[in-house]
Amino acid sequence: MDTMVIVHLVIAVVAIILLISWAKLNPVISLVIGSLYLGLAAGLGVTGTVTAVNQGFGDLMMEVGLIIGFGVMIGTTLSVTGTMQRVVDALLTVVGPSRSPYVLGLASGILFPSIYFDVALVILAPIAGAIAKRTGRSVAVLAGALAIGLEVGLLIVVPGVAAVAVAGPLGIPLGTLLLWSIPLGIVFIVASIFLHSLLMRRIFDPATDLDHDFDDSIFGESPAETVAGDGPAAERTTEPPAQDGGGSGAAAPHGGSVALTRDAAPTAHRYPLVVAMLPVIVPVVLIVLDTFTQALGHTFSVLGFLGSPVVALLIGLIIGIILAVPEVTRGGIDDLVSKGASTAGSILLFTGVAGSLGAVITEVGVGDMLAGLFQANATLPVLLAWVVAAVLRLAQGSASVAAITAATLLAPIMGSIDATPLLILLAAGSGAALGGHVTDNTFWIFKQMLGFTTKGTFKIYTLAQSTFAVVGLAVCLVLDLFL
Repeated sequence: MDTMVIVHLVIAVVAIILLISWAKLNPVISLVIGSLYLGLAAGLGVTGTVTAVNQGFGDLMMEVGLIIGFGVMIGTTLSVTGTMQRVVDALLTVVGPSRSPYVLGLASGILFPSIYFDVALVILAPIAGAIAKRTGRSVAVLAGALAIGLEVGLLIVVPGVAAVAVAGPLGIPLGTLLLWSIPLGIVFIVASIFLHSLLMRRIFDPATDLDHDFDDSIFGESPAETVAGDGPAAERTTEPPAQDGGGSGAAAPHGGSVALTRDAAPTAHRYPLVVAMLPVIVPVVLIVLDTFTQALGHTFSVLGFLGSPVVALLIGLIIGIILAVPEVTRGGIDDLVSKGASTAGSILLFTGVAGSLGAVITEVGVGDMLAGLFQANATLPVLLAWVVAAVLRLAQGSASVAAITAATLLAPIMGSIDATPLLILLAAGSGAALGGHVTDNTFWIFKQMLGFTTKGTFKIYTLAQSTFAVVGLAVCLVLDLFL
C-alpha cells in the first residue's frame, strides 16, 4: 500500500509537469488536478480530498497571503518614486564603475527583493544598458549580473515573493529567514556574478550575440558619442575604451557617478535617499529587532506587535504610499495599490494551491513514508528539493512555481528528518533558477529590452541564472555539514 501511494505521488507530480509544459494549462489548474488525483487515488475519498484541498489553501494563505501582497505593493510604490534608479547611481558613485556589475546585482537582489521580477526587470534593464555605455563595461556582464540579482531577490531574500511563499509551508519564521537570507544572498550574487563574468570573457561574441538592429540610443550616449556629438554609434561595442590606469573603464562624470539616463535629473518631489528607502528599511528593522529580542529571551508586547511581518510590512506600505502621493496625487493612490494587488494576485493564487497539494500529501501519509527514507541521510532531501525545482523550472519556465512546488513536496516531512528547513528553502530556490529559457516570459523581456539575439540571451540570461543555481547547490551542501 505504501509503495502504491508513492507511485501515485510520482504520477501526480509528472502529470502536473506535463499539464503545465505540454498541455499549456495554467499552473493553478494543474496543481489542483494533481492534488485531487493524489487524494482520490491514495484513498482519501471524495469528501476527504476536497476538504484537504480547501484547508491547505486556506492555511497557507492565512500564513503568507498578506505578507506577499504587502511586499509586492511596497515594490510598486518604490518603482513610482524612482528609488531603484537613485540607489544604483548612489552606489556607483561610492564604489566606482569597475564594480558596477556587483552594484547592479546587489541592488536588485538585496535592496529591492519586494519588487516583482518582471517589474524590476523593466525598470533596471535600461539602467544596465546605460551603465554599459557610460562606463565601457561589457553589457553581457552587466545584464548577467541583473539576471542573477533579480533571481536571488525573488527566490531567496525576504520579502521576495517566492522566498516568502516557500517559507510558509516549511515553517520558517520570516525574521529568521531575513537574518539568513541577506548574507547568503550576498554570497550567491557576488560568487555567481564573478563566475558568470569569467564565462562571458570566453564565450560572449558581440557579432552573433547582439542584435545589431537594436537601437541602443535609449541607453543614452557613450563618452565617445558625447564628445563627437554624432548621436548613437552605428556599431555597438562591449569592449571598454582605453583605460586610464585604474582598469575601470571610461571615467564617469560627476566624480565617478554614472549618468544613467538623460532624464535622471532630480524632480521637484525627490526625497533624500534614506527617506525614499524607508518603505524597505522600517519593516526590516522592526522584524529584525523583534527576532533578536525573542532570541535573547526577552518579550516586548509592543515590539512583538510592530515586528510581526504583517504589521511591519503594512507600516512600510503606508510609508511608501505617503511618499508616492506627490508623484501620483491622492487620486492615483487607489490605482497604485490596485496595480500592486493585481501583480500579487497570480502568485497568491498559485501559492494557495501549492498549499493544497501539501495538505493532500500530508493526509495520505506520504510524509511519514519519505521521512523513513531520508532519516539515514539528511543530504538527500536537500538534493531532492534542488533537483525537483530544477526539473520544474526547465519544464514550465516559472521559477516561483518551481521553488514553491519543490518545497511543498517536502514540507510534510520536515519535522521527521534532520534536514534544516532553511536548507530546503535554499535548495528549492537555487534549483528553481536552473535553465530559464524560452518557456519563461522574462527570457523574452530580457532579450528585447537589452538588445540580444536569442542565442545571446541563452548565454547571458539562462547561463547567469544557472550559475546561481550551481553556486546555490554548492553552498547548501557545505551548510549541510554544519547545520
